[in-house]
Amino acid sequence: MDGVVPIYSVAKIFTAAAALLLFEESDPIGSLTSVAPRFAGITVGDLLTHRSGLGDYGAWPDYADAVARRETPWPAELLLDRVTMNPPGQFHYSNIGYFLIRRALEDACGGTFFEALDNAVLEPLGVPAFPFAHLEDWGRCAPSTVPDVSNYHPGWVYSGTFAATANSAARGLSRLMSGGLGDIGPRMARTYPVTAPGHPWTEPGYGSGLMTDGRPPTVVGHGGDGPGFTLFIASTIDGRRARGVAVPTEIGSTGLVVASDPSLGSPQ
Repeated sequence: MDGVVPIYSVAKIFTAAAALLLFEESDPIGSLTSVAPRFAGITVGDLLTHRSGLGDYGAWPDYADAVARRETPWPAELLLDRVTMNPPGQFHYSNIGYFLIRRALEDACGGTFFEALDNAVLEPLGVPAFPFAHLEDWGRCAPSTVPDVSNYHPGWVYSGTFAATANSAARGLSRLMSGGLGDIGPRMARTYPVTAPGHPWTEPGYGSGLMTDGRPPTVVGHGGDGPGFTLFIASTIDGRRARGVAVPTEIGSTGLVVASDPSLGSPQ
């Protein structure tokens, strides 16, 4: 399908691009937005590469239960008070880390997360997109096989996301990798090897907001899944070929059903 969908964690590509445009990788997050003292020294670079030591909420049983019951999102400060911290340097996927980046972007731009992304990267890369932050934003989205999906509050996506078609997001990624924002795409693809059991890519890694394959990377992309949709977008490292696919169901695979298809079309 190629209807408008919430792209969930695929948005991390564009979040990372905006952060690298506006901040230095060495910037402590505490110099960019108000955070608790224990977070203040974490650098932008470590947050973008999931190497900050921050934990995540995705595996918390009460979080999963609250989402399944379609409850109102928890206050973000509850997550920040509860999240664990380990020494930096090891990869640990953390939505909370990207939530801190989101706050810094909002503060820097003086507006909403979507406004920050749209002005900095989405419009320059030619990605038609819409906010996905309130229940009414489901009205722009294609139908899903999940009957109560429109009762899921987008506020649960603390790292921030937006709505677009998978193919338009993939075309934006291809433009990013081919120099649409100068050297930002290549900087994002500076990758660390990661362990990814079950992932179809043979040499998986993670850069800044980018899943990668190859040493050095030959393909980059990102998966996303949440209530109602699973998707994955990918591009060759030079941006010459790209593809995005979304499926209107919850399959719990972080888009691997899409990533397992090696074919990449022309980005148009």
